[in-house]
Amino acid sequence: MIESSLNNQYPVIISLPHSGTKYSKFFLNSTQITKNELQLSEDSYVDILLLNFFKKNISFVKTNFPRSYVDVNRHPFEIDPLMISSKIPNFINSKTSKTISGIGVIPRVSIYGNEIYNHLLTRKEIIRRLLQCYFPYHKKLKFLIKSLKIKYTNILVLDFHSMPSSSLVNDTDIVIGNNYNLSCMPAITGLIKNYFKSYNYIIAENNPYSGGFITKSLGDPLKGVNVIQIEINRSLYMNEKSLFKYKKNMNILANNINLILTKLTRDINNFN
Repeated sequence: MIESSLNNQYPVIISLPHSGTKYSKFFLNSTQITKNELQLSEDSYVDILLLNFFKKNISFVKTNFPRSYVDVNRHPFEIDPLMISSKIPNFINSKTSKTISGIGVIPRVSIYGNEIYNHLLTRKEIIRRLLQCYFPYHKKLKFLIKSLKIKYTNILVLDFHSMPSSSLVNDTDIVIGNNYNLSCMPAITGLIKNYFKSYNYIIAENNPYSGGFITKSLGDPLKGVNVIQIEINRSLYMNEKSLFKYKKNMNILANNINLILTKLTRDINNFN
């Protein structure tokens, strides 16, 4: 369900919570919308953009299952009680803006707002997805953090995502989310921003994405755990409707990201 690797040569971890592309027949048969519509919620090709950097044997964790099946960048109790066939506890997280909008830990609607299912899910099915997908991802990510903290005073988790250009009010290429400096040291945030700017990318900080559950729950710079969410504008490398890859653009972006992360990995050692 997930892929991961530990390498304590570097104080850096890559998190890819929304790059899974393996749709089981069971899941597809249970939905009432097309696979293409489900795929539109993926952080398409972000793992491919990072492939060259992964070859440096960096620590990482990645989902194989799609975001529309389980969204690991949500609180585990962000469950919409209206999509379950039996009564569940009245979790406070059931009333968050994400859950109410239908995009909780088990998404109810697609990127277009269409209902994914034409039936209610059982309580057993919700629990099964959390146990098989959600908790293993977080267990592995926390294991990587704990393992690197044995060796390093400060580590950096880079939580990579892609964003639809329609969510932006300007020509922003990259959004850096650090939960308003609560999840990462400002000096590290500054490094990341400057590196992207040096390749002429237009950067925004915390607007419109300040970081999701992973960033907010795990980031603790006072304890040496720095977590940054990086959102990449999809229009830089793909057609957002057809999901067609712009090969030349992807190669350029992938090369630049590799160079940026290589420099960043080197410089993070200065904080240890």
